[in-house]
Amino acid sequence: MFSTCGLQLLAALTPEEHYIRIVDETLNERVDFDGDWDLIGLSMMTTQASRCYKIADEFRRRGIKVVAGGYHASVLPDEALRHCDAVCIGEGEKVWQQMLIDAERGNLKQRYFADTLTDLKDVPWPKRSLVRDKRFGVKNFVQTTRGCPNQCSFCTIIKFFGHTYRLRPVDDVIEEIKYLKRTRQLKWNTVFFSDDNICGDPEYARELFTKLIPLKVNWGSQCFINIAKDEGLVELARESGCKALAIGLESLSVSSLQQANKNAGTVEWYSQAIKMLHKHKIAVFGLFIFGFDADEKNVFEDTKKFVEDNCLEYAMFSVLTPMPGTIFYTQYKENGRLLHENWADYDFQHVVFTPKNMTAQELQDGRYNTAKSIHTWRSIFKRIVGAKSNFWFPLLMNIGLKRLYHHLPKI
Repeated sequence: MFSTCGLQLLAALTPEEHYIRIVDETLNERVDFDGDWDLIGLSMMTTQASRCYKIADEFRRRGIKVVAGGYHASVLPDEALRHCDAVCIGEGEKVWQQMLIDAERGNLKQRYFADTLTDLKDVPWPKRSLVRDKRFGVKNFVQTTRGCPNQCSFCTIIKFFGHTYRLRPVDDVIEEIKYLKRTRQLKWNTVFFSDDNICGDPEYARELFTKLIPLKVNWGSQCFINIAKDEGLVELARESGCKALAIGLESLSVSSLQQANKNAGTVEWYSQAIKMLHKHKIAVFGLFIFGFDADEKNVFEDTKKFVEDNCLEYAMFSVLTPMPGTIFYTQYKENGRLLHENWADYDFQHVVFTPKNMTAQELQDGRYNTAKSIHTWRSIFKRIVGAKSNFWFPLLMNIGLKRLYHHLPKI
């Protein structure tokens, strides 16, 4: 199984009489095909779909029912049903218990639709006891919101969660973190908020940050760059324990941002915003995408220079990937620009479409070489020391990314 955070939520909604095991192959856990299972549940993102289908096919060959959910199964249910007995379309909290009842009765339907969105006040705490916390602090993840108020053309969030931004009661979030601290599950006294945009509602963010202060935890999350327009909110985030924010800068080109339907600003504004965050000792994890139609071969060197000149503590570079269900996917498929639909390569690292101003191989190599070049020791120390935000947390993150890019193949 994949996407263990979502599976932990479903586990919490599962009646106690059921025995549950969560397996995460990304942590090198082995799928037990020989176990005495009654029902297999698979949650999949697009890049995981091919592997999930192989798992599903093997279990079904052994006569075991398989149900699937997650983003990919929701947007391509017909494809998923070629390998699975039933598909959950949308958020699983709405239909999981009915799927279990129908499976027990031998009456599984092929499609289960979550016709309404989940109210976050009704969501239980994840059942963290079912996961092995071997890497990345799996048990440290806490969700406060779902969705994002932005409407980016490349993003899968709005397709899955709708044009919504839902808020979980702040007091419930605080109680969950207190419980994690009290039960010694919170590694490094750090919370990773698994939100797509933790500051999508500034007033909610203010309440959350204010109530985090007495807990004295460190935290990081994803956030939109516009947080830097409110210095009071930035200062409050720092006081509440914010050590780092992952920010989708995407591109230095206004034309590319327009293609992405993202009104983020100019390079000058990016630099001012980063300086503001560094002033308050918040490290910046810049997320960039290569492959927009306005991108030419100079985009790689220009972006590398921006990262180093602005002392971004970390940076991650992706290839534009037209994911099924997004505006880009529809456009690129209609225009014949998709190279293939081998879902394993839809991992934001492999080029799966025909770029406009360079070859697919040039885009592939440019992304790889740019990523590798900023993860030299010289670049890492120059950026961390120059940022003057904090030292050890960014250093550890860069060591992890350096290992990733050292081993990542070019093609």
